[in-house]
Formats: sequence, C-alpha cells, structure tokens
Amino acid sequence: MTTNQDEFVDTSSDGRSASPAPSMYSFSSSVDGRTMLREAYGRILNNQNDTYFLPADNEEHRRLDLQHQIITLALGSLYPAPNLVRRALAPRPGKTAAILDVGTGSGSWAIDMAKQFPHCSVVGVDLAPPRVDGDLPPNCRFEIDDANLGFSHYRESFDVIHARSVSAGIRDFPQFLEELAQALRPGGVVLLGDGEMQLYDEWQEPLAYSTQGSSDFSWLHSVFFAGYNAMKSRGGSVDSPSMNPTWLRNIDAFTDVGWHKVYIPLGPWRCGDERELLLAEMLREDCLRYIAGLGPYLLSEGYFPESVEMMTREAATELRELRVRFHTRWSFAWAVKK
Repeated sequence: MTTNQDEFVDTSSDGRSASPAPSMYSFSSSVDGRTMLREAYGRILNNQNDTYFLPADNEEHRRLDLQHQIITLALGSLYPAPNLVRRALAPRPGKTAAILDVGTGSGSWAIDMAKQFPHCSVVGVDLAPPRVDGDLPPNCRFEIDDANLGFSHYRESFDVIHARSVSAGIRDFPQFLEELAQALRPGGVVLLGDGEMQLYDEWQEPLAYSTQGSSDFSWLHSVFFAGYNAMKSRGGSVDSPSMNPTWLRNIDAFTDVGWHKVYIPLGPWRCGDERELLLAEMLREDCLRYIAGLGPYLLSEGYFPESVEMMTREAATELRELRVRFHTRWSFAWAVKK
C-alpha cells in the first residue's frame, strides 16, 4: 500500500477516530485529504495549526527523510538512551508494546521503528499526512492530530513516545510534556530531539547576532535569526531544546532524566573522519532545503518577497561555497515514567 497526502479522513462525529488509542483522523485510501492542507506563499502548509508554518509538501518530506538519516547516523541508532528504550519495548507475555511518534513528518522514524520492533504497535501522528512510498509495515499506522489539543485520548497507551523537531509547532512545551507523561505507561520512556535555531562557531561557541556591514556578518546566520523570531512570533516553543531536561525534572511523573548534545559541522569545512564528513555534507543539503522552506514564516511576518529571495539566496551561496564555519547543535533529552 502506498500512502500520500490525499488519503486521510475524519471517521468520528467528535473529530477523533474510532481506532484504538484514537487520534483525530485515521488513514483511509478512499477520501481526499487535501482539506488538511492549504497552499500559501508558494508552498503547501498544514491546515490545522497556524503556529507551525514550515511546509507540509513532498519537498519538505524529502528533507525530513534526509534529516532522519542524519540524526540516525549522528546517534548511531534510531534513538538515544538505547538501553531504556529496549527495556521498555521488551516482549512481554499477553502485552503488546506500543510506540507513539509525535510530529512524525514523513513517517521515516515510525516506519523504521516498526521494522526494528515488529512485535510493537507504532502510531505516527502529525498535522498533515505523511509521504510514504511502498508498503507500510503491518504494525504501523498514521493519524492526523494537533499535539496542542492534548493527549487525553491516549492515556497510558504507550511504552515509548518520540517527539522530534516539534518545538516550532508547540505553544506550551511544559504542558505538552505533561500530556506525554499521561500518555505513557509506567516504565515508559519519552524521547525528545530538536535542532537549535542558535548557530555555533567553529569552536562550538554560540554566535552573537551581527548586522549587515559588520566584519562577521553572515547571511546564513541572519536567515536563522529571522526564522527564529518568526517562529517565536507565531507562538512556537523554539527555545525548548535547551530547556527540556529542566522541564522533565520538574514533572513528578518522570525519573532518570538524561540529556545529550551533538554538534555537527554545517558543511564539510574541516578535515574530519569519513563519518563526520558525510554528516556535514548531508547537513549542508538539509540546511539548504530548510532555509528554502522558511519562506512562509518570513513572508507571513511582513518581509518583502524580494528580500526573502535575496536573503535565502545569499545564505545558500555561503553554504555551498563554505564561506562560513558554523556548527549546528542537536539536543536530545529523555526520561522514564515512574
């Protein structure tokens, strides 16, 4: 079975499906899902949540597929805290372990987890239909939901909950974490991961903002800064990656909180080993696609189209020609439900 962005349907009168651990919409191959999408500023966006304004089209899903490969290579696994995850998902007589992927995007992580843990049930939820080529694993399904609405319908339904790159679409991240805690079964693990909008220099120190004309001005940094402000303006929790460990510790339901940071060069500007060079090259390509996708955010904040075109073009040139030596930092956090 091949799924695409035209195959989702509301199957219940109250807006949530009748499937186990139901979300808002369940997969259906017979109904047009374009009502969940809209065209704006030259891209296809979700039609459920005005906070999250990155595209939801096939081009963006291909970028998310690439990002998934980058993170998997950087971690050496599909997930951080592997011992905790494997313990939570270990087969048990009379029980089917369950995994929830919040903000599933293209669905890559959910599908890979379904393949790695065939005895588990995997549910991926997002604001828009995923792009899935080929047959889905029989233990994997996708549903449409807005995490800002809460997860009371998922109470104690999952053993692992994964939420990656969702901060721009979450309005109240501490409350979101409370909801995830309620959706976990005792002993379950929550996994968080997000790339920061803050860029870092070649020594992995945070870059200070500089204005055009200064000696250290960068168009790439300027675009990231503009994107950060646009996401904040729309209500996104873009500062959450660095705050997640603290917020997790503040929730009584959680224990064994951990945190891991990964710095990746933004392009192959230094001599590293083969793995680092591959990561850097892949991340450069991901970033080129990412800054192209920031257009709706910037245009919706009042930037003129010609300004957005110029900013993103110059930023892309810096990346392609390795004019800047920057790192990005990915922050991962996890916790176990008591």
